Amino acid sequence: MFSNFWRAAERPLVQAAAAGFAILMALPASALEVTGSFSGWWGQPEQQNHGAIIAISRLPSGEKTAAVYWAHYNAGTPTWLIAQGPIDGDRIMAQVYEFDGISFMQPQSPEGDFGEAVGTMEVRFSDCINGRIMFDTDTVGAGEFPIARLSNQPGVACSGGISDDFAPDHMAREFVVALEPTGVVPGARGQVEFEMRPGRGGFNVDVENLPEGGYELRVGGEPRGTFEVFVTDDGTAGHLDFRSPSEPGTMLLDFDPRDRMIEVLSGNEVVLAAATPVEGHFMGRGIAPFEGPDHGRFETEIQLLNDGVYPDGSAEARMEMLGTSGAGEPMMEFDIQVRNIPVGSYSVRIGGEERGLIEVTEIGNGQTHGEIEFQFPDEVGAMHLEFDPRGAMIEILDGIARLFAAEFPSAGSDGGFGMGMGGGMGHGGGMGPGDDEHSGTAPGVDFAGIAIELDNLGVHAAGSAEAVYEQHSMRTVFRVHVENVPAGLYDLFVGGAQFGAIDVVSTAQGNRGSLWFGDPAMFNEMVLDFDPRGEIVEIRRDGEVIFTGELPI
Repeated sequence: MFSNFWRAAERPLVQAAAAGFAILMALPASALEVTGSFSGWWGQPEQQNHGAIIAISRLPSGEKTAAVYWAHYNAGTPTWLIAQGPIDGDRIMAQVYEFDGISFMQPQSPEGDFGEAVGTMEVRFSDCINGRIMFDTDTVGAGEFPIARLSNQPGVACSGGISDDFAPDHMAREFVVALEPTGVVPGARGQVEFEMRPGRGGFNVDVENLPEGGYELRVGGEPRGTFEVFVTDDGTAGHLDFRSPSEPGTMLLDFDPRDRMIEVLSGNEVVLAAATPVEGHFMGRGIAPFEGPDHGRFETEIQLLNDGVYPDGSAEARMEMLGTSGAGEPMMEFDIQVRNIPVGSYSVRIGGEERGLIEVTEIGNGQTHGEIEFQFPDEVGAMHLEFDPRGAMIEILDGIARLFAAEFPSAGSDGGFGMGMGGGMGHGGGMGPGDDEHSGTAPGVDFAGIAIELDNLGVHAAGSAEAVYEQHSMRTVFRVHVENVPAGLYDLFVGGAQFGAIDVVSTAQGNRGSLWFGDPAMFNEMVLDFDPRGEIVEIRRDGEVIFTGELPI
């Protein structure tokens, strides 16, 4: 029963909760998921010595359920009513039971049934510290009253998002699924990406080549938000971002997108759709196939030798290290392309093992093209990179006839891996801060790069940051990386103007975060519509400069 002690302690507890949770746990008013973090003691601020104990758990089926123990007074006598039922978003929908006829310390009687259903109860939460109970019973009548949190579970954060229910010992999971056009808008495309790790979750929707205007996102048939498609330098694009816990510029991820149909609608018409997997896979699909220098971006490209079966044909293989993700995972790609051989399927052998097929198709003007791509971590449209191609023989075969072959360079060999800081990458010298020409790519090579370490101004003495600018043959990339600073958002300024924020998160290798820009931009990159060369690059938090440096021209 709720004692006088509870009532005496209620005011400072509620005040402390209001002060502490208002900043850390503020939620959008319209979005909330009741999670295990809502378990605890809840008082009734408007009633004397009344309150509830709420316990959130899972049934063997995996469905979440809630039990509510309501301490109140019936004709002046302290008593309890017990409610139990499922969770629906921000609500607990429960059946109320009264137990009677049990004496003090009565022995357990498996055959006894002392409970009786006496009504219904709905508990609805507006955020992590406030809620309201509506009841309709045969015993104490009907009514409603507000509740306020009195306690929380030590070590358990409450955000109202689905990350609250992801246990610290769970393996992080992810998936990337392509959104397929339904035929309403030919050429439309998009993808959804989901990540769930202890304490954090994210769900992103990206679309391209849709007419500009407003669109609706539905997940499992439920409306989950609207977004705008805008005209960009490369066509049209739109984006919707959910996070748990929520962050500035994102919506709260208060639903689980796994094992659901994802739909993008224009009016009442579905223009893009995809079904998501039940679980996705463990992030990174295990250990990276090999290690590269920390945070480096490296590239090697070679031409395969033509064995003469199709004299006009050509083939090339390319390996690129893309640094590390915000989660601290290495990112790498291996790509093989062939041109001007007959349409058909050709096997790819790497280091003597079959690794997949290249499908060669017509691309117009009598030309043909085929490509196979491997990536780690996985991405839509690419195969899982689970081997190290460095030093391996790369072969393309038509049946048993070998068409092209070459040994891919090993790390450190001529044409192998090397940072493009004046020394260049691939075959050739590249460009760097000491070169005479700095606009465009150096003749004869397909890469030019500049990289600097930003000065640490002492706010976080152990922290470090770098800025990297690269020009490839087909696109330009600008990246800023930060590590060993407290987790959170850090504003990026270039030439005095803000260009986004870096999300620093906790990883097994420490706190890290990166912000990527591309021209043309790829998924998860911002559009590089400015030139950072010759500009002051600053990383700020709450207006204070943490790192600074001038990127050379």
